[in-house]
Amino acid sequence: MSQKYQRSLRTKRDKRKSYGRYRSGLEEALAKLILRRGFEYEPFAAPYTVHRKYTPDFVHQGTGIMIEAKGYFRVGDTMKYKAIRDTIDAELVFVLSDPNKKVRKGSKLTMGQWCDKEGFAFFTVHQHEELLSYVLGG
Repeated sequence: MSQKYQRSLRTKRDKRKSYGRYRSGLEEALAKLILRRGFEYEPFAAPYTVHRKYTPDFVHQGTGIMIEAKGYFRVGDTMKYKAIRDTIDAELVFVLSDPNKKVRKGSKLTMGQWCDKEGFAFFTVHQHEELLSYVLGG
């Protein structure tokens, strides 16, 4: 390893500072000023909701079942679909281009396995007859 490369690694490492229990120098500075005045640092985690609107790809008029066609999951999609499932009364069904495709790079979980784990029914385009039977209750 060249000396120039070792030097650049050392300077990058040296630039990273440790703030102890705080996440930044600003938090550390503020803590020194206000902690003894009745404040606590990160005493709890507060849940919050992000309100968004979801437009399903297809909706069956009779049953209200929503169908989402997915070739892949973008970052945040799995959380989005779980939130939709937990918020709406209608069922969400997936039509996957490839149920054996990984949920994300490096994951062991496939899209089909994720659907099974989260309780979503899923089909492929080639299973359109089974999809229709499922939606129509036949």
